[in-house]
Amino acid sequence: LPFGWNFPNYVLRREMLARLDALPNVDFRPGTGTTSLFTRSQMAKVTLSDGTKVQTKLVIAADGRNSPMRQAAGIDVTTKRYGQKALAFAVTHPIPHENVSTEIHRTGGPFTLVPLPDFNGLPCSAVVWMDDGAKSKARMDLDTAAFEEEMSVRSCHHFGPLTLASKRSIWPIISQTASALSGQRIALIAEAAHVVPPIGAQGLNMSLRDMGALLELATARPDGLGDAEMLMAYEKARMGDIKLRVRGIDLLNRASQASSPALRDARAMGLNALYNLGPVRKTLMQMGLGVAGKQG
Repeated sequence: LPFGWNFPNYVLRREMLARLDALPNVDFRPGTGTTSLFTRSQMAKVTLSDGTKVQTKLVIAADGRNSPMRQAAGIDVTTKRYGQKALAFAVTHPIPHENVSTEIHRTGGPFTLVPLPDFNGLPCSAVVWMDDGAKSKARMDLDTAAFEEEMSVRSCHHFGPLTLASKRSIWPIISQTASALSGQRIALIAEAAHVVPPIGAQGLNMSLRDMGALLELATARPDGLGDAEMLMAYEKARMGDIKLRVRGIDLLNRASQASSPALRDARAMGLNALYNLGPVRKTLMQMGLGVAGKQG
């Protein structure tokens, strides 16, 4: 069995929306934002962009890296910038991917191919291509033929010549960690709490662990939902793991940017060692999924 599965975003979105629709205690308001947060020791009140107000025992801020709720709670962030940008797009290729994700590391950043369902009868992959910001912006402006030639070379022709199958998007690469994961009656999860470069597929997995920790704490003490004891326990359960992963991915990304021959050789030796040492590779995969040390 594989150590993990890749799912297209549209599948995850479809299933999550279906689940929300089936829950009688969920009031789902797509397109509605937040404008203010007011908290006291026993409750929180959130004003929404449609003018309505919601009173609750716990606010869970899952509103992205620029989280308005985190800012309203007065929680600072530490942000690291790398001068990199990532291009994201889909491609087709003649050689099947066999449902295996591939990261090709070279100076500037990794070139990552993630399996997608076949498109127009051909194997298809999602690509995230990280590199120096100026180079990424220049590639964004290339015509299709020139871009396809450059991305095929960058992929080392691992799956044969690549054909662009979607529009290209671009975004800046940063690492970001909130100074705290909670405030009075509020908990931060996902990119409101942590942002990492797209290396090792850690962003979503970290976010799922945030939600799992909150669910476990809420279930253990339903009467204490959102109180100081619960939020302190959430902080203790997640902050160490988050800092460790953000720091580790930061080091991997900085290694991928190394341009001197000595540092490039050291990077190649390290990656080869990880690949050849089966137990180490398996442990790192399990850590990536958050299951290391939990095997029975």
